[in-house]
Amino acid sequence: MTSITTTCRDISELLPAAQTACRLLFQECFKAGIKNVFITETYRSQERKKYLYAQGRT
Repeated sequence: MTSITTTCRDISELLPAAQTACRLLFQECFKAGIKNVFITETYRSQERKKYLYAQGRT
């Protein structure tokens, strides 16, 4: 589990179907010559969502 202030980019935090989809996306991008694709955030807990929403509102 990660802190609410830390972005999670770990594909293993996703459900198996989503992990497979991410890997397939990377494969297709690589085949198409797109090599600078990356995951910005894989999992966002409800606490992190609240933390991000509160930024600039409190």
